[in-house]
Amino acid sequence: MEAPTALPSKTSEEPTALSSKTSEEPTALSSKTSLSSKTTEELLKEIRATHDAEEDQAVDLKPILHIMEKILLDVDRVINGTHGGVVTLKRSTTLPAFDHGMLEAILSDIHNVSGELSCNCPTGKDTKATTKQLLETLKTYSWNTKAVLALAAFTANLGEFWLLIQRGNANSLANSVAFLRQVPEIERFNALRDGVTKLVQTIRNLANCNAKFMMKLHYWYFLKDTPPISDAKLEIIRATYWTIDSVVQIAGLLGWKNKSTSLTTEEGKTLLIQLEKEVSQIYDILQYHFKRCKEYIAKEMEDAYKSLLKLMQTAVGRDIGKILNRFLSGEVDIEKLKSNHVLFLISDLDISLEEITVLNELYEKNEKKYEIVWLPVVDGLYNKKKFLELKKSMKWYTDVPDILEPAVIKYIKEVWHFIKNPIAVFLTPEGVVTCQNTLPLLWTWGIEAFPFTDEKEKTLWRNRYDWKLNFLVDDLIDPELKKWIIEGRLICLYGGGSIDWILQFTTSIKVVLARIGVTVEMVYVGKNNDKGWTAKVIAELHSHNIRVLKSERHFWVRLQSMMYIYTQMRQGKILSKDDSFVQEVMKILAYDGSEGGWALFCKGADVIVRLDGETALNAIWKYGDWENYAKKHGFLEGLNYYMEDQDVPHSCVHLTLPFISSEIPGKVDCSKCGSEMEMYYMYRCCKE
Repeated sequence: MEAPTALPSKTSEEPTALSSKTSEEPTALSSKTSLSSKTTEELLKEIRATHDAEEDQAVDLKPILHIMEKILLDVDRVINGTHGGVVTLKRSTTLPAFDHGMLEAILSDIHNVSGELSCNCPTGKDTKATTKQLLETLKTYSWNTKAVLALAAFTANLGEFWLLIQRGNANSLANSVAFLRQVPEIERFNALRDGVTKLVQTIRNLANCNAKFMMKLHYWYFLKDTPPISDAKLEIIRATYWTIDSVVQIAGLLGWKNKSTSLTTEEGKTLLIQLEKEVSQIYDILQYHFKRCKEYIAKEMEDAYKSLLKLMQTAVGRDIGKILNRFLSGEVDIEKLKSNHVLFLISDLDISLEEITVLNELYEKNEKKYEIVWLPVVDGLYNKKKFLELKKSMKWYTDVPDILEPAVIKYIKEVWHFIKNPIAVFLTPEGVVTCQNTLPLLWTWGIEAFPFTDEKEKTLWRNRYDWKLNFLVDDLIDPELKKWIIEGRLICLYGGGSIDWILQFTTSIKVVLARIGVTVEMVYVGKNNDKGWTAKVIAELHSHNIRVLKSERHFWVRLQSMMYIYTQMRQGKILSKDDSFVQEVMKILAYDGSEGGWALFCKGADVIVRLDGETALNAIWKYGDWENYAKKHGFLEGLNYYMEDQDVPHSCVHLTLPFISSEIPGKVDCSKCGSEMEMYYMYRCCKE
């Protein structure tokens, strides 16, 4: 294709293709690379007026494209007699990867556009009003998304009507619905078979090309207003209009509004060929601009990444101010951060509010020893509402760009090994990285771990407490429980994933305690690695007046952090059986990995007895065997005395730990919903 002539450009203040910022408009481009010859300045102004720049949603189109592909392939097979039967669309193919609320809104807009195409599509040249109306319906979406959704609505109608035509002769219900929907006779479609076949393929190509701009090119670069980005942004606006205009004409041609069209079959064939060529031209133009942008972005990305590597590897003249300017693209005021230790909190939008709450509390207690800067790792399809909610919940420095420079994200992933779970990189005022993940240290020791060096970490580990409850629980996890520990009360921590076991256990032990006449503080600590399930269980337990740990998420993250720290220090060596502390941590995590529950009985800080769920229930139910000893020596002493004589059978044990190495390939998406999966190590021992 011809390259565009390099001419001076002017700036427009109208909304752009992928963002609401301004774009530069080239004064001349080849007809093979631009739709400017058929888009007057007045029409362009009208097109832009239909766009809501404040919203400008760029959504994940993969699920929509998947359904479109399925429908178009089936329609093509039916038209050409290669399907071998009735078209079937499985319900499971409609499960998208974005949230349900967004899905409903998108499908609602597709439905509205579909209705317009069915009822308000003129033939010939009188399509402008309908096209603008459809743009108004889709005004809150980015320009590429408008085109794809309009094509999706057309595809839905095409599939529906082919189903009705196919089944009409043999199915009275389909025949009746076809009559009410004014579906044209099969002969009319047969006469346009070849044209429709070519059109189906062209529509598929055009939809995928529009989606590629959002799925293959990073959104950050489309905030720029320099060629070739500015050329592409302007051309996408034009292409979106003419794409929808073509869809309107095709819908009118196929007679979905009524059967009073004056077009003869031959005229219909001619117009269908013309429309297929127009859609192909739009595809070719967008493909040309996509290729130019891809090449430009690749070069920009390479240069920016090399520059960032050079900065981070330079020992002389580097400081935290220069690093902040580079990581935050120089767009924010960093004066208050200069000359400070800085903790880069790196996460996607799946970081939990519980984790943020704990970090807020630690930050407020750090006596200004360090500042926290959030680096959100998101792309152009991020959930802006969720982003703002998370940002609002943070008490530290959040004056950061919504979208980081792609070179920065690449550095974070390749050098600091961020994949999915949050990490926190700690830098000195001189810009030296002393720790690539301080979160385990913060979860375990809090501000005591400052300045988060290897030496500090080893010192804290050597001086750690013995296996006692006061090291597992602090004021941030549960201040009341911490008070009970200091007071030396009898305490039972229990957890697990079975609501039936929890209710059985709490009911049974209350009966036993009443018979002895002692009080044990019962606290449910939740279940690890199952945030949504735990929330449901906690709501159920509150209805039974069962006390739940204040920050169960922090409790489990702390246990996992201890294992993380230990395994990091072991550097791949076999975990020592001689470290009783680590062995006890592993046992709790392993209990949690089982299907049942578990219980930990303590007196103050001292852990007296720990039991898996089945063993705990059996011991309580057989209370009569140790009742006399318990009344004489105490409840926990009696329980411990009883368990010493029991031969507990080995059951299947699972130990699940968070992903702590970068040597395994990156993210994996769920095969059912498409969401990115969290990464864990699992150890399993089954001798059954």
